[in-house]
Amino acid sequence: MPAFISTHAAKWGVAALAGLASLGLAVGPAAASADSAPASSAAPAPQSSGHPKGAVKYADRLITAYGIGDAVVVDQLATKNVVAALAEHNDGHAKRWHRTSADSGKGYTWVSYTNLDTHEVMNLTVRNATAADKGGDAVREVEFVG
Repeated sequence: MPAFISTHAAKWGVAALAGLASLGLAVGPAAASADSAPASSAAPAPQSSGHPKGAVKYADRLITAYGIGDAVVVDQLATKNVVAALAEHNDGHAKRWHRTSADSGKGYTWVSYTNLDTHEVMNLTVRNATAADKGGDAVREVEFVG
């Protein structure tokens, strides 16, 4: 009987190690995304399921322009409704937005930013084709949460 138990235990041990090893292989390379922008050392990297690079860069340019108060660039990159909402919402914390996620589907990319001071979330909707062509008004919607 002891030989059966030790053989059985050994099989379970090998199976457990193989499972852990395969988990490491599956999570390691698959979790890394070449599309993600590098995050600051203080915050984790944004998560994504493969968003178009052009739309995210476009949204980042809008947030940068918004943060430094460049109304001309903001006006070029977003629709009039988005420009008006950003202007109305400017509360002195415009410089502290950090991209936290991005995802895409059906011709649009949704990019989320979190304000590092207020913890409020800003969600942008970007039209992929317009952003890829570097056309104006690709940022179609903005929503503030929190």
